[in-house]
Amino acid sequence: LLKLHPDFSCPCPQLDQLVIDSAVEKREMEHKHALIQQRSLSFFQDFSYDDSKVEFNVDAPNGVVMEGYLFKRASNAFKTWNRRWFSIQNSQLVYQKKLKDVLTVVVEDLRLCTVKPCEDIERRFCFEVVSPTKSCMLQADSEKLRQAWIQAVQASIASAYRESPDSYYIE
Repeated sequence: LLKLHPDFSCPCPQLDQLVIDSAVEKREMEHKHALIQQRSLSFFQDFSYDDSKVEFNVDAPNGVVMEGYLFKRASNAFKTWNRRWFSIQNSQLVYQKKLKDVLTVVVEDLRLCTVKPCEDIERRFCFEVVSPTKSCMLQADSEKLRQAWIQAVQASIASAYRESPDSYYIE
């Protein structure tokens, strides 16, 4: 704003802080994205459909099994597709619009879900996570990433069953 209007001489510390915070957040997001891309590139150079090569960890110390960008089809009338940062953590599928945003829970409990690839759709590399109350159509950037996400969701479902207390089964 100051560069566009040199006559504007009002000191605005809030504006300065907002610009600084925005630049820091952008840099952090770019750094995180670069690390994920670097990991994905090195991982997929020798990727085979062997389960041992899939890059997810159901026993990750931070609880995040897998994370990365996916396109999500909106449930509104327009069925628009939006790119979001998804992660599987604590037996939930969640996403954020951008770094440090509040997590939006797509699936509250993965034990109640199933995941399946979708071939009969206008986009490639799509898969669907279906719960008893709703379904979520997602699109990966490649077939290999779609397979990795499907396997990560399936592994998380299995892990959630192994970790759940016996009282869940009694109910």
